[in-house]
Amino acid sequence: MSDYRTVTVPAHHVLASRETISADAMVDYFDRAFTQAARTLAAAGLRPTGAARAYYFSPPTDTVDLAGGFVVPGDGLDAVTRAIDPASGLAVHLIPESRAMVTSHHGGYDGLPQAWQELVDHAHAQGEELSAPCWEEYVTMPTPEADPADMVTDLYQPLV
Repeated sequence: MSDYRTVTVPAHHVLASRETISADAMVDYFDRAFTQAARTLAAAGLRPTGAARAYYFSPPTDTVDLAGGFVVPGDGLDAVTRAIDPASGLAVHLIPESRAMVTSHHGGYDGLPQAWQELVDHAHAQGEELSAPCWEEYVTMPTPEADPADMVTDLYQPLV
């Protein structure tokens, strides 16, 4: 049984590359998007303030509208905006304050679709209406030597 909690997520800015891609291109997309965002933060003299995130503006089907990147530190917005290479596809996106249902998924990414479905089912069972975008926060980033069983991904589902 998963632990679900409802939280208020403050408005925040995300440095990310928003694209509509084929679902089977997600691994390559994330590798590129997270690397570009981290490099741009570094060029602005900043470090990510938290884990990498993926924001989903549409449900993953054959294609998905998503943005992968990092939350911009509150005092770094101007520096990041100046450091963005226009050819990179990166932009700063404002994610408005929201009430969200949150849970943590422990295990490999192949278990994320089921974890999302359970979160959505739980929210509906509580009488909640869903909003977008939802997002994943990769508490533990994958490495070639990592055991998928040790992975932790927090799932955020905004509510109306």
